[in-house]
Amino acid sequence: MRRCSHRFFSDPGRPPASGGSVEELIADIALIFHWPPAVLLEMELAELRMWRELAVSRWNDINRVAE
Repeated sequence: MRRCSHRFFSDPGRPPASGGSVEELIADIALIFHWPPAVLLEMELAELRMWRELAVSRWNDINRVAE
């Protein structure tokens, strides 16, 4: 399987996992876990940040370039 050579979530222009708007957190989580926004809008900010960190980890693991 071919892996991507870039790391979407490590783009220097993106806010860190603990920052950014609620909309950015929701978009990143939904991209990886395919959860509907209605479910994510019910979560507290701390929970959204935790799930985004997990989404970042999953994305980077899946798209890691073999050395």
